[in-house]
Amino acid sequence: MHPIQTEFDLLLQTIQQIPSLRAIGKTGGAALPTDGYSDIDLFLFCEQIPALEVRAVKYSLFPREVKVAEFGANEHPHWGLVDSVLIGEQEVYLMYFTQSTFSASIEAILSGERTEREENYFYPTGRLASIQGMHAFYDPEGYLAEIRTRILVYPDALRNAILSRCLPKIDDEEDFVRAIRRKDVLFYHATLELALDRFLQALFALNRTYFPSRKRSLEFIRGFAIKPEDCEAKLERAVALGASAETLEESYQTWQDLSRELENLA
Repeated sequence: MHPIQTEFDLLLQTIQQIPSLRAIGKTGGAALPTDGYSDIDLFLFCEQIPALEVRAVKYSLFPREVKVAEFGANEHPHWGLVDSVLIGEQEVYLMYFTQSTFSASIEAILSGERTEREENYFYPTGRLASIQGMHAFYDPEGYLAEIRTRILVYPDALRNAILSRCLPKIDDEEDFVRAIRRKDVLFYHATLELALDRFLQALFALNRTYFPSRKRSLEFIRGFAIKPEDCEAKLERAVALGASAETLEESYQTWQDLSRELENLA
């Protein structure tokens, strides 16, 4: 058993007593992190988010000493209203969301209204990916179950919106050529980074997979049925050759091959 499992279970029991709370979910499944440094993110869905004073009263019932800090007084569109609780050496983030606001944000993403990467490298599709892997510790009214069912099928509207936005921008020839002529590795790197970000989002959309973030992209791609030939190797080659002024042109040739193949697949 995880060394803080007992305390974590007691924390869940305490949180469930908060007024207007309707569901508790944890990203990454039910298991607690074992790497010693990952935080625990709990999504707390409420009819209305209780005031700090109300939440603090319930936290005081927790049988262990806890440290609570509030990150802002308003519900952030990405992270909700956040309290931080320390259990032993493990940081637990209690992320409160208003159900109506959260549901509206999910519908906006599914309809293709929100596809652009937002502040702090937040990808709207990443929210959908996190829900897919979310474990419900408390969901008596089936709110989380309903949301998971809603996102089960990757919608055409989202797929088409991402492809329409990203595909025309995966090969900024003017900037690529300018960087190559100048042998400007950093400028080339910046251009490739923007192109790569759009390429990955388009590739995930083609495979009807919610793009989570830039983490572990190659692991996902290995399992994709729709992708350019030798996609993973070419991606690594384009990046590696982009690190030297003498091989920028080779890097770009590889990138153009990938871009053309992706456009043809789309």
